Amino acid sequence: MTEPAVAARAEESAVFARGASRPWIMTAAVICIFMAAIEGTVVATAMPTIVSELGDFQLFTWVFSTYFLTQSVSIPLSGRFADLFGRKPLLFFGLVLFLAGSAACGLAPNMLTLILCRIVQGIGAGCTMPVAQTLISDIYPPAVRARIQGYLSSIWAIAAICGPLLGALLVTHLSWRWVFWINVPLGIAAFALLAAFLHEQRSRREHQIDYVGAVLLVSGIGLLMFALNQATSFGLAIFLVLVTMAIALLVLLYRHEQGAAEPVMPLQVWRNPIVLGGTIACFTVGSITIAASAFLPAYVQGVMGETPLIAGYVVSITSVTWMVGSAAGSRIMLRSSYRAATVIGSAIVIIGAGFLITLEPGYGPLWAGTGTALTGLGMGLFQNTFFLAAQAAVGRDQRGTATASTLFARILGQSVGSAVFGGIVNLGLADRIGSNAVAKIMDPALRDHLPADEIGPLMAAIAAALHNVYLVTGVLALVGLLVTRTLPRGLSPTNAARDR
Repeated sequence: MTEPAVAARAEESAVFARGASRPWIMTAAVICIFMAAIEGTVVATAMPTIVSELGDFQLFTWVFSTYFLTQSVSIPLSGRFADLFGRKPLLFFGLVLFLAGSAACGLAPNMLTLILCRIVQGIGAGCTMPVAQTLISDIYPPAVRARIQGYLSSIWAIAAICGPLLGALLVTHLSWRWVFWINVPLGIAAFALLAAFLHEQRSRREHQIDYVGAVLLVSGIGLLMFALNQATSFGLAIFLVLVTMAIALLVLLYRHEQGAAEPVMPLQVWRNPIVLGGTIACFTVGSITIAASAFLPAYVQGVMGETPLIAGYVVSITSVTWMVGSAAGSRIMLRSSYRAATVIGSAIVIIGAGFLITLEPGYGPLWAGTGTALTGLGMGLFQNTFFLAAQAAVGRDQRGTATASTLFARILGQSVGSAVFGGIVNLGLADRIGSNAVAKIMDPALRDHLPADEIGPLMAAIAAALHNVYLVTGVLALVGLLVTRTLPRGLSPTNAARDR
């Protein structure tokens, strides 16, 4: 064991010596993760009511995009600052911002104010979520962490499934403002638990804060995510200009960080092949998730002619199988190795992608649902295993950065996937049909009034465009399989526990 690893191990055991406090710290961390996750979905069913009261329909998409944009920008910074200044200060800072933003959202008198408050909320979520996950990895050894992570992954599935339902209940029985206010008692509970049970003792020393690196990081990532999230709104020229500017800022960041005393983005973390592999793996998972969740309903409704309810069932099965995959991955990595779990997971994702690539209108929703079910199962095995392996591959002083890297990679994968897949579909349809025709065939009431000789070509055009999306998904699944080679044979949570 190297001297830095010994120092990190000694510091870790000194900080978290009281085992009785672990369940309470774990509870607080779960609350933080759940609040950040569900806030991305609970607003969806409340938006029609919000728009009817606040107006400015043209701005409503920004209620979602600003939350995810600011969250993605703050994740890398919060992970690094948690390594430098400790977990507790960053969690408290993030919770205060998130709760203040939530309370202010509920008081918003107009749509612009709501959007500004969502920015504060997003920054708070970006600070709490990665640091909470890092905290869990601090208080439990890798072998125990492998079992816990299977349960933690279910938080995202619960948020995806229950978020819209909870939003509908709050709007129906209380007010849309409670969609945001519901976070306040939860956040206060998490804050109180952390204050009472998280005793972090760090040696005090002066840090040289890398202000220039922080500005370059926020500017580069922020501009890139903005360009990707708004790609469909911009023309090609504006989109390329923004992406070029973002890449230039990130190149400047790379050069600056090489000479920084305490870089805000330590490059040596990505020289670790396991962390780099986990980052790439989570990027592919993010892209594949978008392909399955955002584009498959268009096939089920527009090509198969099914109802939105059936399309919803086809997509939601992914959340259930993801939980199953996470639990299975925990058992496999404990009994065998990280690599075994990721190889099995990536193989299942490839099979699921094969179902989607070979999808035909006559195969029906069951074929599509099988594809998404297998994809979710494989990604549950694949992503969570890489996430745990990346955390175990570094010492405590770099664990926040490694955790934030994998979380950010997944968000980046979703944004890139959304932009690229959207472009593929638009290009595929541009020479065949117009957007009005697509809208008509997606709506069952309008589709029934289309002439029979028009429906066939419309369905064929949409099917061909979406087929190209799933071909790219298959390529990403193969990339995921190749990335598993970054994990050494035989390495497992029990081995990591002995090494760290």
